Amino acid sequence: MFRQIILLLVVAGSATALSDLAQSQIKGLQKLLKGEQTAIATCTIVFFKELVDYNVADEHCKNFEIGTGRAEKGNLVTVNNDEKNQELQVLLDLAYPVADPEVDKWGSTRWVWAGLRKTKNTKDTKVKRGDYTPLEWEWADGTNPTEFQQWLNFGEKKAQPDQDNMKKGSKIKGLSGGANTCNEDPRCFQNQMRINHEGKWDDTFKFRKHPYACDYRGKYILSSEPSTWKDAESACEAAGLHLAMVRNPAEVEEIKTAMVYFLGDADDSWGTWDANNWIWLGGNDVKEEGVWRWQNGDLADTWDMPWRKKAGKDNAKYLSDGGQNAMAISRWGEFDDSFQDQMERKRPFACQCPDS
Repeated sequence: MFRQIILLLVVAGSATALSDLAQSQIKGLQKLLKGEQTAIATCTIVFFKELVDYNVADEHCKNFEIGTGRAEKGNLVTVNNDEKNQELQVLLDLAYPVADPEVDKWGSTRWVWAGLRKTKNTKDTKVKRGDYTPLEWEWADGTNPTEFQQWLNFGEKKAQPDQDNMKKGSKIKGLSGGANTCNEDPRCFQNQMRINHEGKWDDTFKFRKHPYACDYRGKYILSSEPSTWKDAESACEAAGLHLAMVRNPAEVEEIKTAMVYFLGDADDSWGTWDANNWIWLGGNDVKEEGVWRWQNGDLADTWDMPWRKKAGKDNAKYLSDGGQNAMAISRWGEFDDSFQDQMERKRPFACQCPDS
């Protein structure tokens, strides 16, 4: 469902007859991913807004550990089908909207780093513009772009990749600053790939600075939009998802890490109950007081994990108090029940990725 909505977003600008339901889902997803977050994610891609060179992007993705497991490194995004290519377009559009596609089409925020790289340097060969061998390009998983590729102007006289090169200290024509100056000795080669707002690929130099995207294997999409629990529930549903489930210690650790990546670091000035220290989850006892369930109907069996206690009350009595029917989790991993419909109780929230 979520990836279907992503595709609806991509075609929304040109479609003439989307259903009311589709329009509603598009608006819901846009609301879910908006805000001042430095990173935004779908259930397959995490997009970082900061502008960095290729080496920094590559290193950051290798160290991105949400959902990868301790023994498995992350990687710059693998875009090996049209669906994922369009998904990345959506994230780039959300992070850096473009008013006029023809203005500054080669600027830093018009492109995003992806994980395709050339495995054979062109320095020992006489490569001409348009010469291209897919088997010399490789994704992080070792596959080549033979089944799917979207090179800019591919098949035309000025096809990409053109695999250009330049001497150390040279600047890209028409652009100034260190981010546009070759810093490799003796030459720089266009051995890395980036993707633009139209989903087209281009080979470029690793010293260029762009936002970047990593493959995402996590369970959660976090929104920084302050919302009541009911509004958060509606926002996840509008995007074809549901509020998150945190069911074991491993998931507690994952969502704590996700809060840092997607909501930023905590501020020492925040009090215990500051809204920025808590996010809404899907657990609730709305239908039956004291019986906590996730939104898929499963019992919220989290009682062996850290619940924040009130003085003089044990968890059993505390969790059966009327009115506080919605579950939240803190940055330090404590659960709490809270009022789900008080307008002043607004917090960020997490949605659950399908099949996780």
